[in-house]
Amino acid sequence: MVELSKSFELEIETLDNDHKELVTMANEISALLDQGNSGDCKDRLAQFIRFAKAHFSREERLLLKVGYPNVEKHHRHHKELDLKMEHMLEFAESAGLNEQARESLKKELVFFIMDDVITTDLDFKDFVKSKKTE
Repeated sequence: MVELSKSFELEIETLDNDHKELVTMANEISALLDQGNSGDCKDRLAQFIRFAKAHFSREERLLLKVGYPNVEKHHRHHKELDLKMEHMLEFAESAGLNEQARESLKKELVFFIMDDVITTDLDFKDFVKSKKTE
């Protein structure tokens, strides 16, 4: 089960709400895997991926709007996460018959959340906050 502590909030309501939704979806997918419900897991994972890509677009638009100097680097990171999501889909395809695929998918979901929210998004928090107060 994934949880985001308050210290990982960006204090940007739209993005924080997106992150909470991604965590909720990741936890639901993990629960479906634990219940052996791989069919619903694949559907929910597809929803997760669509939502994540929409989140990336919202985030990048905000960063462009405030003039964040590393927006291109952040965009490239999102493209790397797109590749990770493709791997998640591969794991989901095998999850019905393969315990290792189920466990790998659950781990990838946690790493995805950590990589998006904790590793990279916190990098722009102070910059965006400083632009909102100007």
